[in-house]
Amino acid sequence: MNAVKDLNAASSGPQERLPTLNWRFEFGSYVQTRHFLDQMADLSKREDFYPNVSFGKTYVNISIDAEGQAVLAECKTRFVGEMEALAAMERT
Repeated sequence: MNAVKDLNAASSGPQERLPTLNWRFEFGSYVQTRHFLDQMADLSKREDFYPNVSFGKTYVNISIDAEGQAVLAECKTRFVGEMEALAAMERT
């Protein structure tokens, strides 16, 4: 019984967490935003990775939590680089 109490006490302390990675991409029009979102959907399907996405008329917010970062590292994917390149192409 004491071992269980000790285990619970140890697990209830603060745990180190990796920070969430966040990007905000701003676009000049809804058409550009929509095109970027469509390309992101294609990239997500291809890489089988789906980050958290929120958006408005002329912006997209993307976040990847610690678990998602671990998945990307394990797969050695270029997801982040491709995502940033897609956004840059829309803004030109």
